[in-house]
Amino acid sequence: MNFAKPEWLLCLTALPLIGFMAWLSWKKRRYRWKRMVADRLQGRLSHTRPPWVHFTSLGLALGGMAGLIIAVAQPESGEEWIEVENEGRNILFCVDISRSMLARDMEPNRLLASRAAALEILEKFPNDRVGVLLFSGETLVQSPLTIDHSFVEQTLAQLDPNDIPVGGSNLTTAIDSGTRLLRETGQQSNIMVVFSDGEKSSEGLEEAAAAAAREGIFIYAIGMGSTEGSFIPDPRESDGNFRDRSGNVVFSKLNEEALQVIAEETDGYYSKGMGAGFINKLDSALSEMDRFREEGKHQRVAKPAHRWFVFSGLLLIMTSIFIKCLPLAPIIALAVCSLATPQAEASLVEDGIAALKAGETTTAQQLFSEAAKDSSGDHAASLYLASGSAASRAQDWPTAVTSFSSALSAEDSEILQQAHYALATSLFYLGASKTMEEKVKAWEGSIEHFKASLEIQPQNAASRENLQSVEKQLAELQKEKEKKEEEKNQEKEDEDNQDSEKNDSQEEAQNGSDSEDTSEESKDEQSNENPDQTKKDDPSEENGDNNNPKQSKEGESKNDEQSEKSKPNDELSNQNENQSNEGEAKQGNENKAQAENPNLKDDPNAPENETPRERARRLLKQYSDFGGKAPRRIRRPYNRSPHDW
Repeated sequence: MNFAKPEWLLCLTALPLIGFMAWLSWKKRRYRWKRMVADRLQGRLSHTRPPWVHFTSLGLALGGMAGLIIAVAQPESGEEWIEVENEGRNILFCVDISRSMLARDMEPNRLLASRAAALEILEKFPNDRVGVLLFSGETLVQSPLTIDHSFVEQTLAQLDPNDIPVGGSNLTTAIDSGTRLLRETGQQSNIMVVFSDGEKSSEGLEEAAAAAAREGIFIYAIGMGSTEGSFIPDPRESDGNFRDRSGNVVFSKLNEEALQVIAEETDGYYSKGMGAGFINKLDSALSEMDRFREEGKHQRVAKPAHRWFVFSGLLLIMTSIFIKCLPLAPIIALAVCSLATPQAEASLVEDGIAALKAGETTTAQQLFSEAAKDSSGDHAASLYLASGSAASRAQDWPTAVTSFSSALSAEDSEILQQAHYALATSLFYLGASKTMEEKVKAWEGSIEHFKASLEIQPQNAASRENLQSVEKQLAELQKEKEKKEEEKNQEKEDEDNQDSEKNDSQEEAQNGSDSEDTSEESKDEQSNENPDQTKKDDPSEENGDNNNPKQSKEGESKNDEQSEKSKPNDELSNQNENQSNEGEAKQGNENKAQAENPNLKDDPNAPENETPRERARRLLKQYSDFGGKAPRRIRRPYNRSPHDW
């Protein structure tokens, strides 16, 4: 474990001393109490706590103080890489590291003052991209434009005039190199901060500044040094002053004109030293500049672990106070309860994650659901999302739909959008295995939730594509459903037509048989009622009998003989004929009576003493459906009267 401020750990050495002093104080107080009060009276005069309670409270208090001290030291439990999205501006530091920057007319010297000013600007703009360009007689890109400010700080800490062997202060070359470096970023506006004393500037400075202005670069110049000037130190010389090749002592002073020219040419700003208004001017200029955006960058950050020490320290101190001031029995009961109570939700979530990694999706779904029931708000909605995700992996779509529906109670828009999207997807797969009606209902719900997801995040391409796909498949399904319904209705109509045709044919056949029976019965009745008429119509028999008496007598004798022989058989046949004639005559009489008397009841529900007019009205009202067929129980064949024949 590392500590960001390890110097605070020295305070831990005072804790043992505090404990030893507390023990001496307790021992001295006890000694005085024994000398003042006799042993047999101590129990009556005071009710002191046992020594272990005192020292337990003291130990807990010291432990709590140790935890707070460690938390102040900012412990770090390793490092992790995180993906960040940065948005900022481009700032290029052009630092003059010529030998003249070692002059001490600024404390401690011009170069160190430039580094301090650069670090102050770097701290003011933590999200911007910063680069470092060193120059003297030549230029050197020491640090490209980067958002890693720790690397820039290390670069500034290592400034040395010996990094570039060529002496001088070629400010024109530095501006040209900085312009090329900033042009490669593609940004329309950038900032260049120049730290220099402006001495020995080469020609073409205005042209270089004009070229930078055309590229959208604003130069903010800081003049390092004083107009009075100072000698350049050199420890190799006897007098400590730097000398040129001719042996003359070099005297350096600030040249403000060169720095003012480049600032005015690019609409920038010049300041003598790091004035109070320079940061404000630079901030206002940066606020109007284009911002770059970097996505998918990974940054290494330390994992802070001070929360655990703060929590444990405060808990120990509070426990020490309770033990010291409150009755002992309730404190013990409270401690036992707190230790016996498990961290249900945390253990459930951890077990669910472990089960999900092991591939036990059903177990993970159940654990996440139980943990969500014990939570509330957005945290519960997140657990329901995890439960639905586990059910989706197991392809348990009904359970997934239930879990994602419970997650719709979230207030956070991102969680709510994920819940709508996941619920719409689960409804689609749930409907794919159902019947046609259930499938249509499930897919309509899927479309509604895809639309709700797009309302929260209109730029979500996945929701839009899935919505279009489900709508297309639903339209095809509805067309197929309508086609099947039409085919089913057509089949039903065909069956009804066949049944009606079959019933009509049966009724016609039955009516035909009834009419034939009726005609035969009427003929039999006519023959039975007019036997005399048939005899009159056959005069040949009478004439024959009268004209041939001999033949009749001989025939009668022969017939008598034959009749005696066939008498038994004739008796049986006569009995059968008599019975059939009696039945036919009886039925014929009934039909005749019905035809002659229209008041007879043909309907069992007809009222008594009904007149023919009332009967006609009743029948007209009964069969007033204009084409409907009469019920079979009262529909009878029409029987003609015997007089018509």
